[in-house]
Amino acid sequence: DAYLSARALQFFAPGIPQVYYVGLLAGENDTEAVQRTGEGREVNRHNYSMEEIDARVRATAVQRLLRLIRFRNEHPAFNGAFQVVDSEESVLCLRWQNAGASCTLTVDLQTGRSEIEYNDAAGAMRQYRV
Repeated sequence: DAYLSARALQFFAPGIPQVYYVGLLAGENDTEAVQRTGEGREVNRHNYSMEEIDARVRATAVQRLLRLIRFRNEHPAFNGAFQVVDSEESVLCLRWQNAGASCTLTVDLQTGRSEIEYNDAAGAMRQYRV
């Protein structure tokens, strides 16, 4: 949840979000590569086999991340205005609005969980847990 909330914050921030392939696959630090090569940058440059990629793409965290990426790419609100919404001290709330389209990310910084509230193509309000 915390990893996906961090990615959601990245995707809701203004600008064009970028995700390195290890992050896309919700990979972990490759400390063995660092020890083997002595190069610190190897920590996030795991050389995935096709079998590892297939397994990672099916992982729940990666499927949730792919859904978030699709949402960010497709929802029309991201072509509009951004604002940080007043919220409780332990909550961060980010909103995008464009004409009648809107989406709001609410992240609970204590639990690491986040939720998106948005309007669909028909204008109905929807929610989903990131």
